[in-house]
Amino acid sequence: MRKFEDAVREAEIISFDLFDTLVKRNVVKPEHVHELVEREFFRQTGIKLSDYAGRRVEAEKRARRSNSKEEISLDDIFDVLCEIPEEWKSTLKKLERRTEIEVCTPNLSLQTVYEKALRAGKHIIITSDMYLDEDTIRQILYKCGYRIYEKLYLSSSFGKCKARGSIYEIIKRDYAGCQGRILHIGDNVKGDYVIPRKKGINALLVDGQPELLKYWKKTDAKKVDDPFLHQRLYSFLNNHVGSKYSDAEAIGLEVLGPMLLGFCKWLYQRLKADKIEKIFFLSREGKILQEAFRILYPECEIEQAYLYVSRQALTVPQLADAADFDEMAGIFQTLAHIPTINLIPTVCRLDHKVFCERLRAGGGMETTTKIDKVSGGDKAKLYHIIQDMGKKEFDRQKGYVDKYLKENIFMGNVAIVDIGWSGTMQKALQAFTKTTNVSLQGYYLGVRNIASDEQYTGLSRQGYLFNNIRNEKFNLMTRFTTEIIELLFSNREGSVLKYDFANGHIVPVLDDVEYGEKEDLFIKAVQKAALDFLKVVERDKFLIREEKIPEDIVMKAYSRFAVQPALSVLEIFKNFQVLNGKVRSILPEHGILYYMVHIRKLKQDFEESSCKILFLKEIFKVNLPYFEILERLLSKYDNERAK
Repeated sequence: MRKFEDAVREAEIISFDLFDTLVKRNVVKPEHVHELVEREFFRQTGIKLSDYAGRRVEAEKRARRSNSKEEISLDDIFDVLCEIPEEWKSTLKKLERRTEIEVCTPNLSLQTVYEKALRAGKHIIITSDMYLDEDTIRQILYKCGYRIYEKLYLSSSFGKCKARGSIYEIIKRDYAGCQGRILHIGDNVKGDYVIPRKKGINALLVDGQPELLKYWKKTDAKKVDDPFLHQRLYSFLNNHVGSKYSDAEAIGLEVLGPMLLGFCKWLYQRLKADKIEKIFFLSREGKILQEAFRILYPECEIEQAYLYVSRQALTVPQLADAADFDEMAGIFQTLAHIPTINLIPTVCRLDHKVFCERLRAGGGMETTTKIDKVSGGDKAKLYHIIQDMGKKEFDRQKGYVDKYLKENIFMGNVAIVDIGWSGTMQKALQAFTKTTNVSLQGYYLGVRNIASDEQYTGLSRQGYLFNNIRNEKFNLMTRFTTEIIELLFSNREGSVLKYDFANGHIVPVLDDVEYGEKEDLFIKAVQKAALDFLKVVERDKFLIREEKIPEDIVMKAYSRFAVQPALSVLEIFKNFQVLNGKVRSILPEHGILYYMVHIRKLKQDFEESSCKILFLKEIFKVNLPYFEILERLLSKYDNERAK
């Protein structure tokens, strides 16, 4: 950037090239504009044009061969586009002009140079070889923030072009008193650098298509079902990388942003198809889902609300109606997979000391006994202790939940929206509303355990990324990196412990926030970058007309980030701590040498980790197929359980 500053300071007239210099297109190749025109023409007319993009490119070549002018116009191109009926050409030309405006976005690095030149009082001109008319070019400049310039030297207007040097002769004539103080900046080696220097004009060359993204690769377009859409998203993301690009901003822009875009588009279609009357975004991951949805669909007429719930706050009140310990055990297992007896006071919010004393007095049951191993006689004792200590609070919380749902008008054909997985909260909400007029639909990032777990089979649930009949690989990707994906969606509020009554209303009582200041700042930066991305998508109307963003596209970036992590990703999460039963680090606390000596500790830490891929990567450091290794281990484990 220093060379630009020096050159701009010494020049009096600054000439900027337009495409791939001041502005970029949100497509990989310029001819992709014609594919967008073809698609939009079909949307508007229902007429499918066979290989319109290819024929449009060939028409431009014919127009250049047959025209005596140095530069052609859009009308010249359409005059030789013989395969298209005349009555369609006017619509196609309008669509091409509109599409060119829509796909253009400012080149952030050159925009900085432009603004510095303005502040320095330089005379700015725009010089471009382009067949588009002057009015369209001015609209592109205006949209991209380039609203101050003295003159526009457009080849289609002058009939002269940069590649032959003739348009530079016009510039030199117009600024005859500034010889030696004219600077041209552009991306084409010949037209923007070699030719102007031959004409006595100083020139600087810029990289018009730098690859700036960390988790998106052009080559991934070959591995998805819609390569063209992948290329458009790649270009859009690449064009919106600023000069300062932190790790958090990269994750927000490239990973979380596209995932939110895809989910919200999918959600909007499902809400309309299922005739939903009200949407409830569930705390806490539902907060950013709600913010994203409001950005993309500000005029959505479906009523929306944010509901404070948690597995504990909705599940514990159900203990009030448990007939025996087996029913209680089923409720406990929705909160912790086969917990031990010593976890019961924590789950039920009972006095731990009193609980243990009564347990010893009742026969000396071991607190480390797993709940599913409790004997028949001990079940009755445990049931009596839990009900005696907690029944009053269980009943109170049950009444509070009922009132809270009524206050929020939880009735009719309603949707709950959350990050998802097993559907525990939907199951609990359904239990609380089974006697009311509620039809409950669940919409999630992903859905697990539909077929394998009987207690969830009655739920009406849908998942964007995966469910039990599709995309099992995506299910495992998130399962082996649960802590990371939940971190991206996390909200700066503690989990709902229970409900209370205050000022005439039911209010949630929140636990402490799991994350420290460092983690909080990181999450905020990630989510801000993601939401800023969605604001640009909505403002520019880019991709808004796309009905969906296929899940395989957004999961490519997530895979590069979390499923096949580079060592730089480990550095991001070094010393990150979360609260999941207890405060612990996302990455393993020890290295491979320690674990080689303490195998039992390795097994314990690995089993407790909810981000197993990063766990293994941190220990071994090298590139191994960690996902495939875990997939085989899981398959072996499931087979052994089935025996």
